[in-house]
Amino acid sequence: MGKLLGRLYRILAWLVPFYQFRAELWRRTGVVIGKYVYIGNLTQFDAEYPHLITVEDGASIGSHVTILAHADGSLYHQKLHIFEKEVKAVRIETGAWVTSGSIILPGVTVGKGAIIAAGAVVSRDVKPFTIVAGNPARPVGKVERPSQRNRRK
Repeated sequence: MGKLLGRLYRILAWLVPFYQFRAELWRRTGVVIGKYVYIGNLTQFDAEYPHLITVEDGASIGSHVTILAHADGSLYHQKLHIFEKEVKAVRIETGAWVTSGSIILPGVTVGKGAIIAAGAVVSRDVKPFTIVAGNPARPVGKVERPSQRNRRK
């Protein structure tokens, strides 16, 4: 896809009021998106490597979330070999919930059913059914599944 067309899809995905249409626009930019995925407005996926980002079925991405598949320093730092470009795939697994204002950095896998608290900066993998918060994001709890609740009764 041409850069201009990709940029147009990203701008439309930012602004379109219907989340179903928003998910389709992000698919057209190259992001791999499953079924029944919610993507909030003003969410930003890596523009240079969108094909390295996967959002599985039933995941929910809140508004103002940033998901990056690459990181590179300034040209100055690159010339001095202080910071080398890092390109790694990102995966948001089935049923995960990334809440508003969160940032997912390159190489992170958010496990099945995990919850990322608002404003968290996720730099490491998140285990399934875990709640993480903070900067850097750290586990703060577990998601109780219905089967676990029934055992306590």
